[in-house]
Amino acid sequence: MKQILYDPTGETFSAMRTRLEPPKDLVDKTVMLFDIGKVRSDEFLNYFDQVLQEKGIITARAAKPTNTKTAPREIIDYMVKEADVVIQALSD
Repeated sequence: MKQILYDPTGETFSAMRTRLEPPKDLVDKTVMLFDIGKVRSDEFLNYFDQVLQEKGIITARAAKPTNTKTAPREIIDYMVKEADVVIQALSD
C-alpha cells in the first residue's frame, strides 16, 4: 500500500524533502515534546514527559505562542538544534 506523507508546516507550497530514517531506539537521544497550543495538549505532553523520563529517555520542551499561527523560526531552529526526535501534541 502506498503511503502519503503530508508536510505539517505552514508553508504555502510544500518543499520536497527526503524522509529521515527514524532512530532504531531512543537511547542517548533527546525527544522534544512540542506543544502547538491546542487546549489540553499540555496535559498530554506532561503525562508523556513523565512516562518517557521514567524509561530514562531525555526530554525537552518547546511550545508555539498560539495555535493560530505557525511556529516562529526561533522555535523551529531550537528544536532542530536540540532534538533528535520531535513529538507534536494535538487535541480536540
